[in-house]
Amino acid sequence: MLGKSGFAWDDTRKMLQCEKQQYDDHCKKNHEAKGLYGIAFPYYDTLAAIYGRDIATGEGAEGVAEAVSNMEKEIALEDVRDQDDVEERACIETPRRSVDSTSSCSKKRKKDNVKLKDSSSGDRFLDMFVDVQGELKSVCKHVGTMAESMMREAVVQEKIVSEEDTQQKLQNRAILELQKLGFTGTEVVNAALVFVKVPDQMRMLLALPDSLRREYILKMLAGKFVDIV
Repeated sequence: MLGKSGFAWDDTRKMLQCEKQQYDDHCKKNHEAKGLYGIAFPYYDTLAAIYGRDIATGEGAEGVAEAVSNMEKEIALEDVRDQDDVEERACIETPRRSVDSTSSCSKKRKKDNVKLKDSSSGDRFLDMFVDVQGELKSVCKHVGTMAESMMREAVVQEKIVSEEDTQQKLQNRAILELQKLGFTGTEVVNAALVFVKVPDQMRMLLALPDSLRREYILKMLAGKFVDIV
């Protein structure tokens, strides 16, 4: 995503920075990106250091085996260059016969060193990549779980807010209706207390025709609905 216009990296919070609508549009075509919005990635710098070449060019990250192979080749190439420098200096400072002997020994040491470095370096880098991949999988798993939990919580909260908003609107309509019907302040308060205890009484008031509402409230305040309550 960082290779696309409109996506940026917040280095302070260690998370992706973009407009929510732009992120949602991206997820429509890239389902694997769901659940990443607003999530911190504390291992991003470590991964950037390892896959820095691919991140800079915008290409996909190379696999573990490929990365290790490339590193081994670079190490071997550097070692060969160092040995070539040693042999070149030996040719200048010693006779021909001595140079041949030194070159032969150097080549043998070079091969031994390359094999040793290939083995130890490969194991070390492979272990490092395996550890990082293990941590990344663990982070992705926790991110997915957190995202699902947050989405469920958001749905519950949205439902609660919606119900509370609907209830508040009904209460406001009922109080206004009582005032329109000419009830006194005390009668309005008493009716409101009944509505709090039995919300269905309030809903019934608003469901009745206008001509019957005053009679309904009078009976309610007179205790006609005690048995029903």
